[in-house]
Amino acid sequence: MAHLAAADLLVTVVVMPLDAAWNVTVQWYGGEAACRALMFLKLAAMYASAFVTVVIALDRHDAIVCPLGARGAARRSRAMLGAAWGMSAVLALPQVGG
Repeated sequence: MAHLAAADLLVTVVVMPLDAAWNVTVQWYGGEAACRALMFLKLAAMYASAFVTVVIALDRHDAIVCPLGARGAARRSRAMLGAAWGMSAVLALPQVGG
C-alpha cells in the first residue's frame, strides 16, 4: 500500500500541476531539459500507479486462491513491486530521448 500511495502522490504532485499549468499557459517556459524530465516523471508516475495496482491485485488473488502458500509471498511481492517500478521507468524513457 505504501508503494501505491507513493505512486499516487507522484501523480498528485507531478501530473496534475503539469496538466493544470499546460491548460492555463499552453506554452512551456522551462527549457527542453526540464520539459523532458517532467514529461518522464509524468509518464512514469502514471505507469507506476497502474502497475502497483496490478501488483496489489495479483497479491490479493494469490492470498485468496492459495492462503497457505505464504512462504515466499513477501519476496514475490518485492520482486513484483520492483518490476512495476522498473517497467514504469523503462516505458517512460522515450520521453527523455530525442
